[in-house]
Amino acid sequence: MIGFAIRYAVWVGALFFLLFFDGLSPLFIVNQLQTGLTIHITHLWVSIFDLPVHFQAESLLLDNGMHLKILHECNGLTPYLLLAAAILAYPTSLQSKALWLLIGYCAVLVINTLRMLFITLVVIDQPEQFHLVHDWIGRYSVALLTLGLFYLYTNYVRIIQKKTFTG
Repeated sequence: MIGFAIRYAVWVGALFFLLFFDGLSPLFIVNQLQTGLTIHITHLWVSIFDLPVHFQAESLLLDNGMHLKILHECNGLTPYLLLAAAILAYPTSLQSKALWLLIGYCAVLVINTLRMLFITLVVIDQPEQFHLVHDWIGRYSVALLTLGLFYLYTNYVRIIQKKTFTG
């Protein structure tokens, strides 16, 4: 268990260093692309439900005067990187890790864009509820669903036992 915790911490540090920090991360463009994809999918959700929302760059402009800006912190990359670090740290085959990294990415992407839709649906009629639905319900539901994905992962993959030598 301690080995997993150490590997997890190393993977979290490495993934966030590589992808997350503007001006520091060598692969920050991935974060920018993820934000663009999140904006695009959110736009699709808004179109499907024919919501009274207009898009201007990365902002959703609501008829009630609210502006919802989709930032890099809103793109779902944080929960995905935490899930990815756990998957990479878990002692299982590379094939299982690759498959579940893809499944996890798709699941977090859908969950996060549904979160964006939910926030939009609520604040269209009740803009005063933004902090509740964004900061509490939205963030914690994504976190719990991401933990649920890791739980599923640990139940569907085989642990690879390391051989130890005793003398």
